[in-house]
Amino acid sequence: MCLLVHQPASTRFSDEFLVDVYSANRDGLGVMFSEGGKLHVYKVLPKTAREFVDFYRAYAEGRECVWHARMMTHGDINLDNCHPYRVTDRVHLAHNGILATGNDWDPSRSDTWHFIRNVIGPAVESRESLLLDDEWLSFIGDLIGGGNKLGLMSADGVVAIINRQSGVTYSGAWLSNTYAWSAHRFGMASAPVRSYATPIWEGYGLGDYSGSRSRGDSLLKITRAARNCYARGTLAQWVQDAPSKASRLLSVIEDDPTGATGERVYKNPDWVVESIGDYFEAEVAGF
Repeated sequence: MCLLVHQPASTRFSDEFLVDVYSANRDGLGVMFSEGGKLHVYKVLPKTAREFVDFYRAYAEGRECVWHARMMTHGDINLDNCHPYRVTDRVHLAHNGILATGNDWDPSRSDTWHFIRNVIGPAVESRESLLLDDEWLSFIGDLIGGGNKLGLMSADGVVAIINRQSGVTYSGAWLSNTYAWSAHRFGMASAPVRSYATPIWEGYGLGDYSGSRSRGDSLLKITRAARNCYARGTLAQWVQDAPSKASRLLSVIEDDPTGATGERVYKNPDWVVESIGDYFEAEVAGF
């Protein structure tokens, strides 16, 4: 699913945090920053956590920048599909989420590349000042939905984060989500917690999950089954045997109405088991 970060120069991320990000987002790391009136963009396909950390230290640390760690969902794993992407010669963009527009025109390219080609690129090419236009930024945010975030930066150092309100703050930086890194390990809750007696979708603002009574009952049954397996110590087996159910449950726990978070059940099932288990553990503890 990826992690998008906008950090000030004062941010200091620990090796532990960076290794954690790499463990779930190994398909590319890219950074962009403005210096001397130019936009500088660097990318790497890190083969090891050490390479990921060293790249970050060399190009991102001590700078105001936007950086992106990729977990592939659409398109090939290569530097071309590594964020940030060119929008114009003076503007680049990085994206977290899965866009409904997809990548049908060229399956080797990501959904982000297609969205830039068809929507963002022509607009910014004609008027770069759109990066300072709150009305336009809000329009794009509504268009892509809160589960998607975009980070744009110009050669002049202007940064525009679309759907910033859907992210979190950690170590002085803005991060696009809490599911592409182990937020709980670093003192942050990954999702609101409530009593198990209350249907799990209540309080998330995800009306689509409650929908009809039959759909709501289905989700409640999924939650009960997962919780029973958690109590018996067989949650990992349940995730393996029922990935679609685990995916649906995880998307609600992580407050992701796009359902994109749930795709991690097929890419990183151990993380999914840990995240669902953490939810039930916190519930039992009464947080």
